[in-house]
Amino acid sequence: MENQHAQKMSVILISPDLEKLHAGALVGSVAAAAGMEVNLFVTMGALQSFLKTAVANKNFTRGSIGQTMLDKEVPLFYNLLQDGKDIGELSVYACAMAMDLMEWEKGDLLEIVDDVIGITAFLNMSQNSQVIVM
Repeated sequence: MENQHAQKMSVILISPDLEKLHAGALVGSVAAAAGMEVNLFVTMGALQSFLKTAVANKNFTRGSIGQTMLDKEVPLFYNLLQDGKDIGELSVYACAMAMDLMEWEKGDLLEIVDDVIGITAFLNMSQNSQVIVM
């Protein structure tokens, strides 16, 4: 029997901590794989970790688990999000206010970022969805 009520999940990434980015990406990618529509909003300190330069230099805020993830070269949050996009309906949005504040351009961000939007647009697309903040 087909699910008549499409399930939606909205994940807001705020923290720059690698462990929290990874957990949010894991939840989002698994939800997308399970058939949910998933929208991620990346803002404040989390946005810096989506810069191409941060990823190239592995410049992440991390604790002992995050350091172990780097040492063991496990697929990181951006790999999980790409997997979620490949197998499900997952979109990643950067916060327009934080982008303006830091004077970053969309081209500074990883290719997995679909667009730069404001919180009002994100809240509109998040209606009737489960919201997780990390």
